[in-house]
Amino acid sequence: MRWIALSCCLLAASTVSAKDLRIAVVDMQKLFNSYPGTQKAKDKLKDLEQKKMSDLQDMAEEVKDLKGDLSDSSVLSAKERAEKQKELQDKEATLEQAQNDAQKSLMNQESEMTQDIVDKIKVIVAGVAKDKGIDLVLDQDKTVYAKDAVDLTDDILKTFGNGNSDSGSK
Repeated sequence: MRWIALSCCLLAASTVSAKDLRIAVVDMQKLFNSYPGTQKAKDKLKDLEQKKMSDLQDMAEEVKDLKGDLSDSSVLSAKERAEKQKELQDKEATLEQAQNDAQKSLMNQESEMTQDIVDKIKVIVAGVAKDKGIDLVLDQDKTVYAKDAVDLTDDILKTFGNGNSDSGSK
């Protein structure tokens, strides 16, 4: 009996508290794209991609040269031709593995940079929400409905413009 009475009291208390709950939404995609560190991260990622592409291009040239040697194999003995063919296959496999590794590495770098920026934005969102007395902040794109929700996106964008955000440089 006491358990039921206690449960009813807790339910009534949570209902009253839910009425006082202040909800806000933010457009995280807009915040991410507007964050000062986003463009720096994109530029850094682009530089990494170009470096990896340059390294892969060198390997691709070696493969191309070997193919050229094999196509002009009239001066090669059968044994030399077989050795060149084996070398070509090894280099092609190495190139393919290097391409896969480079792609995986770039994807990991992009994911880390994105998560770092999102974490920094979340800290700013939490600060603005706390200053405005907001209890719960939801991502606008992932929210179907939030009655009387305040949109904090513009307030947060202003903090970016005021230099109150970390530029995200590493």
